[in-house]
Amino acid sequence: AKRKRCSRKGCNNNALAGEVCLKHGAKIKRCSVEDCNKLVQRGGVCVKHGAKVKRCSVEDCNNKAVTGGVCIRHGAKIKR
Repeated sequence: AKRKRCSRKGCNNNALAGEVCLKHGAKIKRCSVEDCNKLVQRGGVCVKHGAKVKRCSVEDCNNKAVTGGVCIRHGAKIKR
């Protein structure tokens, strides 16, 4: 599946919310902890402030799980 492009004339960036890119006003959620500017992962907070992120189930691997409980390195299939 091809990513949608920003709807602004002459802009080739990937569109996010509202069919526009960040540069043209797409709203993204930030961590709710004061003085933190990171992106929200879950529950209104970033990973640093407590959002739980599933980790790869392979022993001694600390990568983020993508699908099936494993990371890309250990066999998770990603859609292209």
